Amino acid sequence: MLDVHLVSHTHWDREWYHPAEVFRQRLVALIDELLDDPPPVGQSFLLDGQAIVLEDYLAVRPDRRLALENLLGESRLEAGPWYVLADELIPGGEALVRNLLTGARVLRRLGAAAPPVLYCPDSFGHPAALPTIAAGFGFPVIVLWRGYGSSRFPSGDTALWAAPNGDEALLYHLPRDGYEFGSHLPADPAAAADRWRRMRDELAPRSTTGIALVTNGADHHARQRDLRSALSALEHAADVDRVHPSSLRSFAERLASSARRDRLATVRGELRDSYGYAWTLQGTFGTRAHEKRLNALAERALVRDAEPWDALAARVRDASRRWLLDEAWRTLLTAHPHDTLCGCSIDQVAAAMELRLQSARNQAAAVRDDAIAQLIGHDRVLARASRESWQPIVVIRNPAPRPRSGVVTIEIEELVADVPVGPGSARLEPAPAPPLASRPRIPALGALQVLSRSMEHRRLESPQHYPDNDLVRVTRVAAWVPELPPYGIASYAVGAGGRGSARPTEPVRVDRNALRNLHLAVRVSDDGTVSLETRHGARHIESLFAFEDQSDVGDLYTPAPRQRSFRVQYRGCRRVDRGPLRGTLALSYRIAGDDRGDRIADVALQLILDADVSFLRLHVAGENYGRDHRLRLRIASDVRIPQSWADAAFGPVRRERLLVQPADEDAEQVVRTAPLHRYASLFDADRGFSLYSDGLAEYESFDDGALAVTLVRAVGELSRNDLPERPGHAGWPTPTPDAQCRGPFAARLAVFLHGGRSVETLDRIERTADDVLCAPVGTTLRSALTLPAPVAGVALSGDGLAFSAVKESEDGQWIVLRCINVCDEPVDGVWTLPFDVHDARLARLDETPIAEIDAVARAVHFRAGARDVATILVR
Repeated sequence: MLDVHLVSHTHWDREWYHPAEVFRQRLVALIDELLDDPPPVGQSFLLDGQAIVLEDYLAVRPDRRLALENLLGESRLEAGPWYVLADELIPGGEALVRNLLTGARVLRRLGAAAPPVLYCPDSFGHPAALPTIAAGFGFPVIVLWRGYGSSRFPSGDTALWAAPNGDEALLYHLPRDGYEFGSHLPADPAAAADRWRRMRDELAPRSTTGIALVTNGADHHARQRDLRSALSALEHAADVDRVHPSSLRSFAERLASSARRDRLATVRGELRDSYGYAWTLQGTFGTRAHEKRLNALAERALVRDAEPWDALAARVRDASRRWLLDEAWRTLLTAHPHDTLCGCSIDQVAAAMELRLQSARNQAAAVRDDAIAQLIGHDRVLARASRESWQPIVVIRNPAPRPRSGVVTIEIEELVADVPVGPGSARLEPAPAPPLASRPRIPALGALQVLSRSMEHRRLESPQHYPDNDLVRVTRVAAWVPELPPYGIASYAVGAGGRGSARPTEPVRVDRNALRNLHLAVRVSDDGTVSLETRHGARHIESLFAFEDQSDVGDLYTPAPRQRSFRVQYRGCRRVDRGPLRGTLALSYRIAGDDRGDRIADVALQLILDADVSFLRLHVAGENYGRDHRLRLRIASDVRIPQSWADAAFGPVRRERLLVQPADEDAEQVVRTAPLHRYASLFDADRGFSLYSDGLAEYESFDDGALAVTLVRAVGELSRNDLPERPGHAGWPTPTPDAQCRGPFAARLAVFLHGGRSVETLDRIERTADDVLCAPVGTTLRSALTLPAPVAGVALSGDGLAFSAVKESEDGQWIVLRCINVCDEPVDGVWTLPFDVHDARLARLDETPIAEIDAVARAVHFRAGARDVATILVR
């Protein structure tokens, strides 16, 4: 006998083939009807597992807040635990955690709590760490559809899903029709009997526990009009089975109770394979690639460059900005729904998302700047009123939990003139400044290498004054900076004086077509081929990269690449930065069609090598002129028959080529590309190679040791139904001309040659990721009144422990410290704080304390299990 829990719901894509404001009008009508005629006690209507729909409704109907709160409190309406139903493979692990924290915050304000389920009805695949996230929020059950169900998985509807660190969750898998399986139920008894026979034929063979979930609803659907009659007819038709109206909470509790008595199969790893069962839709990682990069930059700005400085300022200076960070995260999370972040929406939605992504970055930068000003003791109001006492300083921040020395890029501002602004400014001449030095100096740092100069208007602002507007000369320099404190700040005076003695071990040598430092040698041949080798000669890559262009006749969901002839025209190499601290060669290429010579793209690629580093930066800037094509940069390695790993949410995962039976590809062919977070790594027995990306989200690994990263994927239709790769429409057919991505594109990549997979190597890969993506940055503070002392921050030690987060807790009572053990064995670690720790607790991801941890003075010692995500609260 089946125990079937029937839950009425709507699947709410907040924006997709309409913009958000249009769908919101339909949402208001839907919830109005539910409030006017609520579900009976003991039943619920599920608002799709996300809390943002509640905010959207109350933004229009604040007068109905009390009625909404009442139904949520009685569980007759269910929402959450997510804030938005996000794509789960593109955002980082911290973004998924912030999604759940934000969803809980919204529900808490309405006096409600989510069902104990991670409800993921339509995400295009799921990360290996999702059971860890579920356990970290106290959710025993994950309900999902896509990404699971192929013949390579257990055949039942329920399994145990184990994360890399061993955390487990109950996985409940929806039927082939997913969340629409129980939609449009008939009220006629004969029709209901026929429908139940077909439903049972789907449910019974897959039932593992005898407990089944049937969701009654569909995309943007209001509650079924004749629902009570239809439910009665279905209950009667079920005969020996029990079919009853229920709630997601009741289903999850019943399933968890039943599963404790059953022996379930265990699955592990990412879930990106529902081929032969349901569309997996793994082709969106390169769609609107520039938007994925914008998202990664915004996430990094919040996690690495705003939250930690805010947490330190909150503890050391008693100056919390967590409410501003909550709003910045909320802005970013509105870009994370799968149709939005995956790029498979209309152009209007994509344009609105880009504005929100930029807004999140702006908010993060403002929080960071205010927190750093407080940490160094800079009072903007006092400084604005004391112009005669200004002394320019350079402030260098180190956004990594370890001391760092090396080349730092610094912007030095020198006053040229005070420029009046306002009604009387037309009658005033700019006030001249003292003559500029031929080149700026930072005495404590010694010689500086000038990278660029410009004249700009920049303002000094105060909350109690109009901005002070100046014309300044901005000199961008490279400087060798010794021993920056971990997650700390160092300040240096600008002006005359002696020179510091710190120098790299060996300077960068730059020739007309070559770069060389202590570790690497790079050479550009006359045809534009770039070779890379280690200085000791042990490793050599004859041709480091090549461009690959294919026509793409697919849509925003599914790539359909086709081989075509094209030509890469090498247009020369020039020296940009000549050392001794940074060497840069700029290479220029044109990609054109081979038949008529039509211009497809122009690409400028900079090879950047700093003193003493063991990685080479590849900065790409281009202009796309082509349509319906995919442009990739293929990076060669010297690792043959490699084992492939890639960074993902809460740690790297191993990726192997998926082999499927031909019948499983009838409805959708396997997509060979995969999601890319910060890096992809290749290993053999004794050597390895890593490619870093600052935000492009799609790569492919090849058996010959090459990695291809998608620079541009240009297509012009939301959905097509004539693709052999995926017959049928995955969305509504709509032109999307902006998705051709004509115009500028960019990427910042790096390559790193290292050893085979070991604890030491994994630690080096993570440290290099910080050096590539979270490098120290120096800016000028022209209105300083004193030279601040160095500011010590938070340090993390332990080989193989990767920084994940430092933030204020949700209640403002703790600082949250989180790291990831990327190794396959336990690691002992130490967090060192800039204050005495009086209380330390091991905690869940939702910041619920679990157990006390010993803290000695300013150090917190802990052990992170293999592949674990370790969260600690301190105060």
